[in-house]
Amino acid sequence: MGPNPTDRAKNGVKRSLLVEGGGGPLAAVVDGANVHDAKLLARTLEAIVVERPKPTPDAPQHLCLDKGYDNPTGRQAVDDFGYVPHIRRIGEEKQK
Repeated sequence: MGPNPTDRAKNGVKRSLLVEGGGGPLAAVVDGANVHDAKLLARTLEAIVVERPKPTPDAPQHLCLDKGYDNPTGRQAVDDFGYVPHIRRIGEEKQK
C-alpha cells in the first residue's frame, strides 16, 4: 500500500460534489487533496450548473452537511448563499 494521498504536499485530488435531494448532481469542484472541505464549499455552491430559485421565507432551501463543515468557514459559506444549514456538530453521535 502506498502513501496516503491526503497527506500534505502529496499528489492527489479532492472532489467536492453537490447533489439535489434525489441524488442528481448539481455542481462539482476538484482541488488538491490537502484543501479542507469547508474551503471548497463556497466554490462548490458557486459552481451550480442550473439556475437556482431565490429562497423565500415560504420556500427556504436547505443544505445538509457533515461535521467536516462545522466551523466558521463552512457556516459562513452556507449563510452567504442563503441556505438553511443542517450541519452535524463535531462530537455529536449518530442518531439510531
